Amino acid sequence: MDSNKTSLARIKIKFPVDLWFSNIFSQFHDVKMEILYFLPYDLEKSIGNAIVEIMHYDINSIIKEIRNHRSVFEFSILEKEENKVKINVKTKDPYLLYGVIKYGVLVNFPVKVKEGYAYWKLISTRKRIDELLTLFENKGIDFELLRIGNSPYEIDDPSSKLSFEEDKILEKAINSGFFEVPRKISLEELANELGKSKSALSVMLRKIIKKKVVLKI
Repeated sequence: MDSNKTSLARIKIKFPVDLWFSNIFSQFHDVKMEILYFLPYDLEKSIGNAIVEIMHYDINSIIKEIRNHRSVFEFSILEKEENKVKINVKTKDPYLLYGVIKYGVLVNFPVKVKEGYAYWKLISTRKRIDELLTLFENKGIDFELLRIGNSPYEIDDPSSKLSFEEDKILEKAINSGFFEVPRKISLEELANELGKSKSALSVMLRKIIKKKVVLKI
């Protein structure tokens, strides 16, 4: 397979035991879940912001468990029915999102979650996907590559194109180790090097990441 052609990889990743996802699946074995959206919230503290849809007959008990879990920083209910809820939850994201940013890999949402595993569709060149999976191996992340082949999706969408300034900022952030785990440069230090305020850079990085990570088919 040509390492520079667009590839689609399907992988499953086990959630760490200290995250609320694992807790829910250990207690509610027949729960159904989808991650509809996932982006950074606090770049310095590696906190991700997710919108998750959950289906279960005892939805109130699940809501209580998530709301009180130590890995959850913020929690709100967006929509609720008798056996289904859509939530906005902010929680730790130590590797996945920062890895896909660093290696330029798109995530196809929504992401199905079953039995404590998230089933991700990753779209990029074969070379970049291989680099991301090598990172997971080096960090001891429990994952399995289910399938990889040519991608049927077009990823050269004009909406995902970065401006000249955005491209330079992303390049500087990657080369400076901002997306490494652990991080080699703080947001404030990166902002100083780029001649920007910390808050302005944070906003710009979130916009850049949204363009370069999220793919909805």
